[in-house]
Amino acid sequence: MREVEQMAASSAEVRAALDETLAALEQYAHAHAIAPNPSLKSRVMQQVEDEALEREALAAIPLRPAQDSSPYRWMFAASITLFLVSGILSVYFYSQWKQTESRLAVALAQDQQMAQNFNTVSQRMEQQEVLLRMLRDENYRPVKLQGVASHPDANVMVYWSPEQQHVYVDAVQLPEPPEGKQYQLWALRDGQPIDAGMLQLNGQTAMQQMKQIGAAQAFAITLEPEGGSQNPTLEAMYVMGEV
Repeated sequence: MREVEQMAASSAEVRAALDETLAALEQYAHAHAIAPNPSLKSRVMQQVEDEALEREALAAIPLRPAQDSSPYRWMFAASITLFLVSGILSVYFYSQWKQTESRLAVALAQDQQMAQNFNTVSQRMEQQEVLLRMLRDENYRPVKLQGVASHPDANVMVYWSPEQQHVYVDAVQLPEPPEGKQYQLWALRDGQPIDAGMLQLNGQTAMQQMKQIGAAQAFAITLEPEGGSQNPTLEAMYVMGEV
């Protein structure tokens, strides 16, 4: 009950569902209240009179309450009725409670989805802010890597700051790599390739920070075995661009 009250205090939807359940239970109790049958009194009085006549006929037998079982029969009948009504109310309340739990689960799922959406939007905004700062920073050099002849539709943007040695990859337009393969970024300096890190696509094209590079005349991306290679596979090159 404490957990439900805490949830209701922090969620208007849960509070509304709980109030609705309590109100429905109260209405059910009023609507199904059992009033005594008007003929019950006459039957009881008639039975009392019959038993009084019987006792007068058997005057020799003293009246002992334990022998008069009629009150106990009525008490037993009343207890059975109360038990049945309690059972009905229990089933009804359980049904309402399950509906409340279902609504609460839906509300929690919606809250989680909203939180995920908020985190996604926040990450995108942070990436846009980083990109905007890089575009305004004269130390960053945008390098457009264009597709080679065998992959003309491939394109990638690289943002590199020689002073800070930071490298970012953005706007990745590369085919989904086959299983067991991964794209690797290379920095080319004096004709020598330098490993600049592996691209983590995972179906996304978000900006990624790569390894630090202090000097380069060009950048290129090749398709390598998962985890990367020490030297680029030139026949598997997809994009390349000069600084």
